[in-house]
Amino acid sequence: MTTPPSPQPDDDALPTFEVDDHEWLGQADWIIGGEAAAKARAQGRYAAYVLMLMAAVYGFPIVQATFKTSDSATLRDQLHSAVAYGVGLAAVGAIFAAAVWAGRFRGPVVPPMPWIDLVLAAPVDRALAVRRWWRYAVVGALFVGGLGGLTLSAGLAYAGVVGPLVIPIALVGGLVLGLAVARVWLWAQVRSWPGPDRGLSLLWRVDDALRELHGESLRQHSANTSTLAGSAMTGNLRTARLTFARPVRRARTRRLRPGRPFPVLVRRDVLGLRRQPSSMLTGLGLFLLGSVVLAWALTQPAAPGIAVPLAIVPLYLGYGAWAEGLRLQADNIGTPSLIGSGPLEEAGAHLVVPTALATLVLGGSYAVAVALSSGGVGVGAVASIVCALGALAGGHLLAAFRGQPALVSGPQILIAWYLMPSVVVLIVGSLLPLLLRAGKEGGAGIAVWLVVGVVAWGLHRVRRLTHLHRT
Repeated sequence: MTTPPSPQPDDDALPTFEVDDHEWLGQADWIIGGEAAAKARAQGRYAAYVLMLMAAVYGFPIVQATFKTSDSATLRDQLHSAVAYGVGLAAVGAIFAAAVWAGRFRGPVVPPMPWIDLVLAAPVDRALAVRRWWRYAVVGALFVGGLGGLTLSAGLAYAGVVGPLVIPIALVGGLVLGLAVARVWLWAQVRSWPGPDRGLSLLWRVDDALRELHGESLRQHSANTSTLAGSAMTGNLRTARLTFARPVRRARTRRLRPGRPFPVLVRRDVLGLRRQPSSMLTGLGLFLLGSVVLAWALTQPAAPGIAVPLAIVPLYLGYGAWAEGLRLQADNIGTPSLIGSGPLEEAGAHLVVPTALATLVLGGSYAVAVALSSGGVGVGAVASIVCALGALAGGHLLAAFRGQPALVSGPQILIAWYLMPSVVVLIVGSLLPLLLRAGKEGGAGIAVWLVVGVVAWGLHRVRRLTHLHRT
């Protein structure tokens, strides 16, 4: 006799449970992170306090003192010119481009790995699950943008260059710029992984952009964060460069022609820029921005003294974007050369391409500035440009062949080790126009010896690092 089948329970009769997403995420947060969220908020408030203190103690006094010592009327006219507006738009565009570039590797929304593996895999709204990290990024961007606009406008208003009405306008503009940069940063993070919705409309559809963040993309960004943090703490810059490297998709069929070692190395750097056009364009944008500011500082008597140091920063970064061959030589230092060139000869060859590009951009910017100012070509200005090129070359020799930091060192020593080459270039480059002004006896000789000293120091680092790796 067969047993009758047992009756199946009706689906409607099964017990159901309603779980509030906010309460469930709060419990998951406590289980996974404990008090990590509270500590993160405390660290964020402390960082904001430090930034406000630095802006009040250093930022505002430096801005107002710099512009107060200049001709306010002439400087006001120049700041309202078409060239000044163009430079400002270029600077804002560079900020957005940097946000797009950074979003490919490390976006604003990067939860810890346990949260990605355990929480995001659950059936919960992803926009709600990652909103906390998005809020951290938005608040930070708003704070930095507003504080920057407030500090700059308050310093200019106190110096008499602009009116007090500009202060609230600049504050609102900084807040808007910070919010826009944060949204572009998020959009770039969404685009770092293939998905059905990656259009520009995500810039104002924040919840949809958060839902488009793929789990594998978040894991990759979290791994990049750990890698970059480890590289920064240990001074292993090669690992960071490999993390940022993009696959080569252009000019793959191009090959180097045989020849003598020096020309082959130069052609190799040209081929490298052709295969990585992003490095070429990034260097061109940064160097062009710095060249315009430097040409303005050298041709306009009303330009503030801080214009030259401000120009040196993008010049240094742009030159470095073109000097990838120099860093590759430093990464493989100590290995036998396959084409029979010595370390100093190879380093000199790798300086040819970035120096030639820098000469063209700097020379063109200075020629345009002279034509617009209706003045003659100043010998001191030309000498400043030539010496600045030498200082940039020597500084990047120091940067590429800086070696490794001390095994036992604190964060202050590590930061000094990172900034040493750029600080040397900044100091030397800022002193060059002052030393080469007409009427300064012996100033030209001091300037030349400073540049020669930087280049000699860089070549000494090349020779020393090569010998250390061979012993």
